[in-house]
Amino acid sequence: MFLISTDIPQWISTQKNLDFLELSDNQLTGKFPLWLAEMEIEILLLLGNKLSGSIPSRLFQSSRLSILALSRNKFSGELPKNIGDATKIRVLVLSANNLSGAIPKSVADIPRLELLDLSKNRFSGNILPVFDPNGSLAYVDFSSNELSGDIPASFCTRISFLALGGNKFSGKLPRDLTNMYGLVYLDLHDNNITGNFPEFLSEMPNLQVLSVRNNSLHGSLPPKLFFNQSLLQILDISSNNLVGRIPSELGNLKGMSGTLVRYMGALSNDELHLDVMEGTITSNDGMLTFTMEINDLIVNWKNAIQGLPSLKRYLYTLLDLSKNKLSGEIPTSLGNLKGLKLLNISNNRLSGCIPQSFGDLESIETLDLSNNNISGTIPQSFRKLNQLSVFDVSNNKLSGKIPRGGQMDTMNYPSYFVNNSGLCGMQIRVKCSAIQH
Repeated sequence: MFLISTDIPQWISTQKNLDFLELSDNQLTGKFPLWLAEMEIEILLLLGNKLSGSIPSRLFQSSRLSILALSRNKFSGELPKNIGDATKIRVLVLSANNLSGAIPKSVADIPRLELLDLSKNRFSGNILPVFDPNGSLAYVDFSSNELSGDIPASFCTRISFLALGGNKFSGKLPRDLTNMYGLVYLDLHDNNITGNFPEFLSEMPNLQVLSVRNNSLHGSLPPKLFFNQSLLQILDISSNNLVGRIPSELGNLKGMSGTLVRYMGALSNDELHLDVMEGTITSNDGMLTFTMEINDLIVNWKNAIQGLPSLKRYLYTLLDLSKNKLSGEIPTSLGNLKGLKLLNISNNRLSGCIPQSFGDLESIETLDLSNNNISGTIPQSFRKLNQLSVFDVSNNKLSGKIPRGGQMDTMNYPSYFVNNSGLCGMQIRVKCSAIQH
């Protein structure tokens, strides 16, 4: 493969009537040349290079610019305040640079903007642009910046993807979030959100992904919240200060029951087709297909903090309630979630027995019940769990024989069973007495 490792070649400036320029994933260096900003190119893709310096304001005086993707470079400084003058922009992707300062208010003036990705920069400030609620914006990613203040909810009502995680947002979740009735993906992880877990989230029935992990939410989980949110496939509310019981209504989440629900999140217009789920932009005549670089969803997957590929998120079903102060018994109804691949309720204050119904979690790959006050035996029905690869019940009060058969025979990591003085079985090399059998 031949890589260009110089400045952007100036001979390109001799190409008249150039509509489309892609020089992505090369080794281009230097600054964004003014002559390129003046060329009035419609689609400009320079992702994954080593371009540096500021983005010239002249670029946004273009009357033709429709797609601009400059992510994974070394651009720095503030975004030009006249960014809103580029009224034809549909797609603006500037992620993974070193851009700083406030997000220009004028970006909200771009009437046909559908996709806006400013993630993984150093944008700051507590006042964000206010978008037209009737606008076209479908996808917004402001994650991994230094934004502060209240959680913003001034986006288009038709937005389907909103990522604000990894910032410094604080305060309570605003009820105005419910105005975004088409929201499918809401990621607010690693902020400082406070207040009770709001019941009004039940008014957002299209949600499939909700992450508020590592915030400061407190109070109990409202049971009514989970009656209408039947499409939820990923629910991560770990590392907060939630108390009370786990609502039995969680067992009603049909998106985790084994019936695949796939919302395409597709928008189309006269020239371009944006598919939020597939991460592609395609022109109607098929001449252009541009794949968006959608950030991974950060979760605790198989005992490691890692990213799940957002473009394939429909393949995952996850319920993480760990690292809170939840108490009481584990609801038997959670056994209804037969499509669930990960269930983590570790590091709480749960008591009682492990429900027999957990043997019905036929898709479960990771089951973490560690660091609670759970007693009784591990149900023999666990031998039916053919997909199980991580099973952690350490630091509880369990007793009796660890089930044999199927995947349970492979659960031979003593650390997963440690500090349960009454357990025995081949997995931990402790013989069972006749009574324990």
